[in-house]
Amino acid sequence: MNYFKFLSILLGAWMVLGGLWVVFFQKKWENIFLKIYPDKRPQWLPAIGFLILLWVLGTWMELWKAASIYGFVVTLVLSLGLVKIVPLIFFYKKSREILIALVNEPLALRVVMLSSAAIGCALLTMGLFF
Repeated sequence: MNYFKFLSILLGAWMVLGGLWVVFFQKKWENIFLKIYPDKRPQWLPAIGFLILLWVLGTWMELWKAASIYGFVVTLVLSLGLVKIVPLIFFYKKSREILIALVNEPLALRVVMLSSAAIGCALLTMGLFF
């Protein structure tokens, strides 16, 4: 199994299961969310952001070696995940406010998480069948 196929299956399953879990267990997600994102920025957040940056850069390097459309799609989805992490690292308070507003609006949260699950379903399908 090549890197992009493995990554597609992993990210796709994570997005589908995570998205559906948040939709069906929204109250549990709210409790976990407040623990993960406290008022003060956690000390571990920059380290995780740096590891994700290294992961994305490594994936781009693999894309340059493989040069496939399939790999480009997976790399693009992973890079968009990095775009979500960057504001959390540099603008934690404002990002937290936006995320709390999203969590407090149930319909908007469902739409965002079901959209994520749909993208994850596409990634999972791509990883399993292509």
